[in-house]
Amino acid sequence: MVKYFISILLVILLIPGLDFTIVYGQNIQSEYPINGPRVDEILFVYHGTPEASVAALRKGDIDILSDIFRASDVNALSEDPNLNLTFTPQTHYCYVAFNIRNSPLNNKEIRKAIAHLVPRQEIANRLFEGITVTPILYETSPTFGKWHNPDVDVYPYDPSKAKEILISAGFGWDENGKLIDEYSNLVGKITMISPTQEEAPTSYEIAKLVVEEMKKVGIDAYQEGVAFDALLTRVLTERDFDMYFLCVSNLGRFPRWLYDYYHSNLDVPDGDNTPGVRDPQLDQLLYKFRFESETDDEAMEAILDAQDIIGDLAARTPVYSRYQIEAYRKGWVGMIKHRGVGYFSSGAFWTYLNLHTSEAETGGTVKIDIGGKVRTLNPLYETGAYGQKIITLIYDSLLASDPDTGEVIPYLAEDWNVEALTLNGHEGQKLIFNLAKNATWQDGKPLTSNDVKFSIEYLKENKIPTFLPVVEQVIEVNAPSPQVVEVTMNGTSIFNLIDVGGIIIIPEHIWKDVSDWRTFQPDREPHPSSPGLTKMIGSGPFILSEEKPGEFWRLTANPNYFKKLQEKSQPSETEEKIDEEMVQQPNQINMYLVAIAVMIVLAASYLIIKRRKRESITH
Repeated sequence: MVKYFISILLVILLIPGLDFTIVYGQNIQSEYPINGPRVDEILFVYHGTPEASVAALRKGDIDILSDIFRASDVNALSEDPNLNLTFTPQTHYCYVAFNIRNSPLNNKEIRKAIAHLVPRQEIANRLFEGITVTPILYETSPTFGKWHNPDVDVYPYDPSKAKEILISAGFGWDENGKLIDEYSNLVGKITMISPTQEEAPTSYEIAKLVVEEMKKVGIDAYQEGVAFDALLTRVLTERDFDMYFLCVSNLGRFPRWLYDYYHSNLDVPDGDNTPGVRDPQLDQLLYKFRFESETDDEAMEAILDAQDIIGDLAARTPVYSRYQIEAYRKGWVGMIKHRGVGYFSSGAFWTYLNLHTSEAETGGTVKIDIGGKVRTLNPLYETGAYGQKIITLIYDSLLASDPDTGEVIPYLAEDWNVEALTLNGHEGQKLIFNLAKNATWQDGKPLTSNDVKFSIEYLKENKIPTFLPVVEQVIEVNAPSPQVVEVTMNGTSIFNLIDVGGIIIIPEHIWKDVSDWRTFQPDREPHPSSPGLTKMIGSGPFILSEEKPGEFWRLTANPNYFKKLQEKSQPSETEEKIDEEMVQQPNQINMYLVAIAVMIVLAASYLIIKRRKRESITH
């Protein structure tokens, strides 16, 4: 019955426009930013396998588990009386990517044919029991509203269509059924790399299914399982692959990542344009969207046209989107829903400021599964979601975002102004940020406008791939006083404030002597003047106090945090609702009532069946 209920619940979650999450003990906030943290420590633990993570949660070794994707785990955890479960739609998708730099995948028609061989529904049914994922065809999904182009080329599973595309492109088959080109030469071997079966069994099986489908149409396809760290290095840095399968999450309100994924400027080591797309027309549209659009309408026109080209290129093909399913032990309250992210995963920053037990508003240690391997804690190099869980609690940015609306809100910068400028006959902007006067680094040194200036200039001068787009339009940074930063921008893009406001701020006194940003491991080097600390110094709410890489990371509350909780706060009328509740947007009441009605009918049907069968069913 539990499995049946969860299946229906997740179907209800798919109702267009409906956004609610089943939660327990949610602490609803109305104003941000908030002060904290309330807990003394966070202990992130790596368990290695989903089985080990689930077992640790059920035994009480940890309190929180995110990224639950196996249907069997969802069913088991939902029956545990000591746990609560949350389901949140997220901006997430998993995809198969092609290296289009080399033959034979530099041929667009082969890529399109393979895209038609991805058995999305079989993947969802066989590996996820049709519960935790939704097969998708669009890279920019309908959840992005007006930014989604519904008319792009898509590639549903269709082996006959795949063969038709190959034949139209001049390919054929030899007497052994192997694919040959128009000159009767065998098409070269194609290897799809994936994590090992031991490390990521689901990803391994997905790659296996795709390779099997490729072999059925005569493609000389193979699977290679590699350690996850090695996979990321081969894909992101070395570009040593033919095909791979990965996922991306926390995509934000706008499809800004399309610039990162497809502009030729990001076809560099550690850039996100891993397939190697270099299309001048696409570059022009993406640049216009990202940096030259002054209104939503201008940006929308450019990105919708860009999606047409992206669809035709078929350099990546989406496979599925997944709900953020999380479980936590009863007794923890104060968690905050982050739209498109969840409650505890990477990007759920406000939860970690407000989380506490129902018995005490402050103090204690919360133990959390990290989710997967952490390559590095270098904040300029680590792009993985698991490392970012730690990094985002240690380092800050000028602005933050409202967890529900995504709108920018004050943070390190208490307020800001945007002034129009004329630069050599062209329009520009000056962004003026007024910093919090009590902000300090975790080693006690003051955080000033010079640190902000240094951070932006360091990212720009070193051409750090992850941050290339956000510093692209920065012309000059000035620090006229310790608490004022002025950033001169080329153009008047609607994204200028978001870009600069979201830049990670690093301490000049630590990073000024770092010449090789890729190899620097701040968590492994002792602080030059503060015993007990490392060079992993930020201004955020938590300090890295202890670690055993590959096993655990202990974070302690930062006593110098500029948003530190000053005194015990009184609960508001909406806080700490222990009973199960559903939270929905005001303009979605009608759809919410429909969902409630469906669930009531299901519950009534269940009770009738129970009575008739005289069975005792616990759920």
